[in-house]
Amino acid sequence: MRLERKMKGRLFYKILATYLILVILVIAVMEFFLTPRVRDTITRGVMDRMTGHARIMALMSMDELLAKVGELAAGAGARITLINPAGKVLADSSEHDQKMDNHLNRSEVQEARIKGLGTAIRYSRTLQQNMFYVAVAVREKDRLQGYVRLARSLAEVSLSIEYLYRAIYLTLFIIAIPSLLLAFVFSRNIVSPIRRLTELTQRIRAGETPPPMLADSDDEIGRLIQDVNFLLEQQQEKIRYATAEKSKLEAAFDGMVEGVLTLDGDNRIDQFNRGLRKMIGKKRAEILGKTPLEVFRSADLQAALIRFRETGDAIQQEITLGADRPLILNANISAIKGYPGNEGKIMMVFHDVTRLKQLERMRMDFIANVTHEIRTPLTAIIGYIETLQQGTVHDREQTDRFLRTAYDNARRLNRLVDDLLTLSNIETGEAKMQFREVNMAEVIGEVGKTMASQAAARQIALEEDIPTPLPPFYADRDRVFQILLNILDNAIKFTPPGGTVRITATGDDGGFLVVRISDTGIGIPKQDLPRLGERFYRVEKNRSRESGGTGLGLSIVKHLMAAHGGRLEIASAPGEGTTVSLYFPAAGPPGANTRP
Repeated sequence: MRLERKMKGRLFYKILATYLILVILVIAVMEFFLTPRVRDTITRGVMDRMTGHARIMALMSMDELLAKVGELAAGAGARITLINPAGKVLADSSEHDQKMDNHLNRSEVQEARIKGLGTAIRYSRTLQQNMFYVAVAVREKDRLQGYVRLARSLAEVSLSIEYLYRAIYLTLFIIAIPSLLLAFVFSRNIVSPIRRLTELTQRIRAGETPPPMLADSDDEIGRLIQDVNFLLEQQQEKIRYATAEKSKLEAAFDGMVEGVLTLDGDNRIDQFNRGLRKMIGKKRAEILGKTPLEVFRSADLQAALIRFRETGDAIQQEITLGADRPLILNANISAIKGYPGNEGKIMMVFHDVTRLKQLERMRMDFIANVTHEIRTPLTAIIGYIETLQQGTVHDREQTDRFLRTAYDNARRLNRLVDDLLTLSNIETGEAKMQFREVNMAEVIGEVGKTMASQAAARQIALEEDIPTPLPPFYADRDRVFQILLNILDNAIKFTPPGGTVRITATGDDGGFLVVRISDTGIGIPKQDLPRLGERFYRVEKNRSRESGGTGLGLSIVKHLMAAHGGRLEIASAPGEGTTVSLYFPAAGPPGANTRP
């Protein structure tokens, strides 16, 4: 290694000494003959190249020149100054434009203003050296946009002459072998890393993430490779960060409960989330690329979108989709701002308010029903009491009748309050359920005995078909009794005299203990079946009130069955009677299948 370094050193010094001697001789011989001619030739060549670059740049717009002044200066190997028609410097590749004087009176600019092209050679106070100047007028549609001026130092001429001397010297006096050796060294030390850098930058431009390049030396090329590797690492880190942030945003966007979509400038859906697809029940192909009118079929939404395009103000619009089971959506329309490339894009956010609307309707109905149900008995009570207070009734029998009616309405009002409290306690969870092993046959027998006198008074046959033994199950015995009593009471009330009410039970029906109460009563219309169990809903309102019902019995039963983990099913038809099926989990609800 040491010998190799010595040989390389000797060769370097010999070449260097020979080069210096020959350069001195060539310069001494050629200084008096060739220098003036060479200087003139090089000067004309520099001016011609600068003029060519300037003419090419004049084909570009002033905005393009401003954006690429640094890049163009590097490509042309010259200082570039951009000047507006008034002479103000708009940009300079070497100096700050704010520090530079007005250039309108520069000779090359004046000549370019008149002829389209101007040249000059003079001393630059900014750079403090003699300079070449070439100025070309920049026009767009025959309108003067300004001037582009290129400048190069006169010292470059001397430098070019020096390079020419070296080239002549190498051409004439250096022998082939040293030339080959030097070419080999230069290609190995300079061309090879530059080629690898070029390949690296091309891969980066193609969107690849190549590994860092190995620096073979610590010279300028080696330091350049290190800088490129550093920039590459930074770029890859930014890409990884951007990719991670994009994944987070996409996950958040797709995970939103609300339905979200974006529209392009043509009002077509270019992005949407899973929440929207689930909300409206459509496939991806039925949404992507479609207009909101095609997807939602809502004239109200389309009108709101048109109104937003006209005003630009955020709009909130409620729309209803479907007829049988309507879906009510609250749509918020707003513009997407603050991101390049999103001009004209719109975001729509949809909130499903169907349940809220239903609850609001139920709340209003509940208030109206409660008010009506309370006012009716109160009005009767107050009316009869006022009549008695006025002393207009002297007949004892009539007085007793008035008092009985007031008393019955008071009891009705009390039952209403009790049922409301019961229903409220069940819904809020305040009603404590005492689960234990229950014998359903015994409960059915007790309910039958309780309602036997009422059935007999209405001349209704009460039948029981209970297999023995029924398997025990876990439930709240008192609540089961209440459930059966409510259903049986309704069956007797709505069965004409001479009819039959039948109670049956099945021990194991798919994991449920099933109790069915069937009657031969008036039946229930098909359109009323889905609403049974709603508070205060009655099929025959007048008859229900006459029978003393509050309209809450089935609602209480429905909630008690849900508390047991069971369900309620009603099958009926007008004139054919009604069958109510009560499904109790054989093991009871979760956590209730252990003995207390």
